[in-house]
Amino acid sequence: MDGNTVESVDSLVYLGSLQSSDGQCCPDLTRRNGLACAVMTSLKRIWSDKRLTLVTKLRIYQTLVLSVLLYAADTWTLLSADVRTLNAFHQKCMRQLLGIRWYGPVRNDEVLQRTGLTSLSHLLSRRRISVFGHVARLDDGPCRPRNNWLDQLRNDSTRPTGELWRRAVDRGHGGATTRRPSPAT
Repeated sequence: MDGNTVESVDSLVYLGSLQSSDGQCCPDLTRRNGLACAVMTSLKRIWSDKRLTLVTKLRIYQTLVLSVLLYAADTWTLLSADVRTLNAFHQKCMRQLLGIRWYGPVRNDEVLQRTGLTSLSHLLSRRRISVFGHVARLDDGPCRPRNNWLDQLRNDSTRPTGELWRRAVDRGHGGATTRRPSPAT
């Protein structure tokens, strides 16, 4: 670009979210899970403090841990294994808040009932539906872009979109091995 070489990468962190070249959300989910686990560990003294009520601990958990774990999760397309991973982490954290040992014979439903929280899969479903509602209610006013990304590319370049696509693919990861069908011009 402008005489400079642009390095090709498989993933990058953009606005706090891990973007991968294959479009999967699993790498971001793994990263977020690790970050949230670090937050849980750093708050270990709070979870074991007998003077704090369960309500206070749950508010801290939702504010500090879930916000890190679920940042940008409204846009994830999750596989069933990803949902199980999220729910398992959520259960582990709630058991720690309640002081339940991992070998304690307490069912997951009972843990959810004691905390008054829902499963993360249910929470994510509600958040995705909420975001969809916001997008659906947008009017065509000045805040909503009238162009999609391909339209923006057409405005940015004098070349047809199909040619831009071919040049980008040829410049990328070895040409024919990674070619995808070009978009309609």
